[in-house]
Formats: sequence, structure tokens, C-alpha cells
Amino acid sequence: MKFVIPRGRLMDNSLAFLRNAGITVEINDSRKLMFRQDGNEIILPRARDVPVYTEYAGDIGICGTDTLAESQSNLFAPLSLDFGKCRLSIIAPRKYRLRDLDGLDIATKHPNVTSKYFSSLGIDANIITLNGSLELAPETGIADAIVDIVQTGETMRKNKLVEIRKIMDISAIVVVNRVSQKIKYEEINSFIEKAGELNGNGRVCKKYIE
Repeated sequence: MKFVIPRGRLMDNSLAFLRNAGITVEINDSRKLMFRQDGNEIILPRARDVPVYTEYAGDIGICGTDTLAESQSNLFAPLSLDFGKCRLSIIAPRKYRLRDLDGLDIATKHPNVTSKYFSSLGIDANIITLNGSLELAPETGIADAIVDIVQTGETMRKNKLVEIRKIMDISAIVVVNRVSQKIKYEEINSFIEKAGELNGNGRVCKKYIE
């Protein structure tokens, strides 16, 4: 099978999860982005690209719930995992309330999720896509507020920003290519069942196969 694992903050926990589920993974070259071991392939793209690689080049991937929502990929998500927990929130200078953001500029790495959320509230905001250092946007005048991931909130507070509203809770999830789901049913179903049993603090989101 082909497993798509994100580089970055979820990588170590994702690889440990695979090992616990019986998939041999030995990363002995940090510059390599694909490994073949014991009949399996491990693909290591950037975290935000995991849904695309899983949908078009893989069988099973691991990503954050926010990454899957932002990608709008057609993947099956059978298992929620017990790591990578944080939240996606609207963050702004203290002077703003939620309704004050109508007509203002919002910077984010999650333009699809952000646009959909503000539209659901009836707030017409201008969404600006940035790929890093979002806390700089209000200070430099690029945006009035941001939508970003919050873990401890320390960076937010140091930049004199406050959390106005949580958009969604985030955790790592297992995602499955829908074609592989049917073609490799026995293999994938066996992996999901074993992984679900081992993932004590997680939960099986849905019945795996139709």
C-alpha cells in the first residue's frame, strides 16, 4: 500500500502510528521524500499537500481535519487520531468583536474554510491568503484580523491579539483514497480495524466500507 505522511509537526506521531499498526517505517535520509519498505511505499509531502497526494497517488494518508476541509478533496475519513490537537480560530486586535469584521480584511492560510465560515455568519469579509507569520498581518496593516491555528495561544498574546471565535477543533485523521477503498478493500479494511483498536484515545468516525 501507499501511505502519505506529512512532513512537519505531525510527522513523528504519524510514523509512530504506522509502526504501531504494523507498517515498517525506517526514515534514514531526511532529504528523501519517498521510501519503499516491505512492499509498502511511504510518501512524505508537505502537510497541506497530503490530501492531493492521497487522492491521486496514494492509498492512505494522515493529515489534520483542517487540511482536509481546506483541500476539499474527495477522500474518505474513517478514523480520528489522538494527536495533532489544536483549533482554528478568528484572531484579532482586542478592539474588534466578531460583527466588526464585516467588510474588513482577514488573512489566513485557510481561505476556503474561512470564506465558508464567514459566509455562514452573513459577514462579508475580504479573505487574503498568506502562507506564514500571520500574526504580522494586523501589525503591518496587511489585514485587520487573521484566521489561524491556536495551540497554546502564546504567539497570539505576544502580538497583542485575542481569540474572538473558534471555527473548528483540529486533530489528525486517517484519510483513504476512494478508489483504493474499493480495489484494496481487504488490505485497507484490515489496517483501519487494527489501527482503530490501537488508537485508544481516538475513535472510528464511521463504518469504514459501504
